[in-house]
Order: sequence, then structure tokens, then C-alpha cells
Amino acid sequence: MTSTEPTEPSGPSPQGDRLRPAWLVGWLVVAAVLVVALVVAWIGGAGLERLGLLAAGAAAAASVALHHLVVTQDAGERTVAREPAPRDLPDLLGRRQLVGGGMAAVLLGLLALVGLRRLAPPPPTSAWADGVALVTLDGEAVRPDDVPLGGVVTVWPERAAGSERSAVMLVRLREVAEEPTRLDGVVDHTLVAYSRLCTHAGCAVALYRDHDQALFCPCHQATFDARRGARPTAGPASLPLPQLPLRVEDGALVAAGDLTAAPGPVGGRA
Repeated sequence: MTSTEPTEPSGPSPQGDRLRPAWLVGWLVVAAVLVVALVVAWIGGAGLERLGLLAAGAAAAASVALHHLVVTQDAGERTVAREPAPRDLPDLLGRRQLVGGGMAAVLLGLLALVGLRRLAPPPPTSAWADGVALVTLDGEAVRPDDVPLGGVVTVWPERAAGSERSAVMLVRLREVAEEPTRLDGVVDHTLVAYSRLCTHAGCAVALYRDHDQALFCPCHQATFDARRGARPTAGPASLPLPQLPLRVEDGALVAAGDLTAAPGPVGGRA
């Protein structure tokens, strides 16, 4: 009686088997490149549509690679004899090396992302910049004398009047400003400017209490000490309002730089 060795299906040819690792690594590289592109686009402030396309592409490439690695078996109608069990070990080791190589490629991609993030210039937090004039909603330039003692004026950057993200509360304190206020950004020792967006939920900090020199957000009752760096003194806010440094140029108020932090709630996503 003739005995036969067990058989199993395999690919159409040994050449096709040899091409599988390169094909798999190719998909892993595509996934890693798309992940890098996704993070770079996010850092650059790309729109949600572009970010979604990149994320979908990276997920699809990774899914194809993992499916090929874990699920797909040799295909085709060709029948070959199963190798003895001891000879299966090199194939197993080859798969492990392949997985390790793919993981190494992804790790290198992530390290490259970290490097790009460190080298990339920080995105602007608002429309403010050094030398940008402070204007009213009508586009009129603002002078120090336009803000009375104990008074508040809402201002915007020139050419961005009405921008919610860049709205600033210009306050004339009754007493000299103190640290942690950025004192070199205060005019006449009492004229300070802070972002109008609350650091708790992004509501408008629309009220000022002159008796205790406090900015107040009516949404959740967050209170900020305008004399001392707009640090929170009551309510749910945990971060101070970003300060806009000021200086006088040709008799009018201009910004001496950008806001000291991103406006709005934590992360600057107002």
C-alpha cells in the first residue's frame, strides 16, 4: 500500500512566494509615510477633509498589510508536499523578521515625526504680531487716552476686525500692574490687554468689575485678576487669559508680539 504525504495549497509559483515579503513591506512603508504626512498636515493646520483622507489612507494601507500577514494563506491550485516540521522553523523566523522590520519602519517614521515637530516653527496663535495696530470694530486706531480709568475697550488686530479668535480686552487698571503680568507689555503701567476668550470653554469674557479689577466670564462664572496676569481666582478656569503685549507707535497702540498663549480653552481650539 502506497503512502502519500499530506499536501497543502500554495501560490502559483515559488517566485510569487518570494515576492510576498517585498509586497508586504511596501504596504507597511506606505502606511508609515501616510502617518507622517497626516501628522505634518495636522501641525500645519490642514483642513478636516485633507486630514480625513490621509487618516483613511494610512488605515487602509495598514489594514491591507496586516490582513496579508495574519490572514492570507498561500493561494492557487498547485499542490506541493508539506515540508517536515523542523523545516517550518526558518519560515516562522522569516515572518518574525518581517514583522520586526515593519515595526522598525513605523518606529523610524515616528522618530522622524518628532524631529519634524521640533524643527517646524510653532503655528501662530492668532492674527496678532509685532507692530499690528489695535483697532475698533469699525477699523479705527486706538490710542492710550481712548481707555478711561477703570474702563474696558474690545479691540482687534488691524485687517482682522471682528475675528472672535483675536478679540482682546483692553483694560485701564486703577492700580499699577503686577507680576505675573508681562510688565514690559504694559503701557503707562496700567494699560493691559488680554484675550477675550475664556480658557475654560471659550466663551467671551465680556465683563469687567472695576472694584476688584477682575475680568469675568458670564458663561460659567470664571474670574480673572486683570492686575496680576489675568490668573484665575474663581470658577472652573485653570489657566490665565493670554496677554497681548503692547507698545505705543506714532501715538497709537500696537501689539508688541503675539498673544502669550493660544486663545480659548486648553489646546487653543476655540
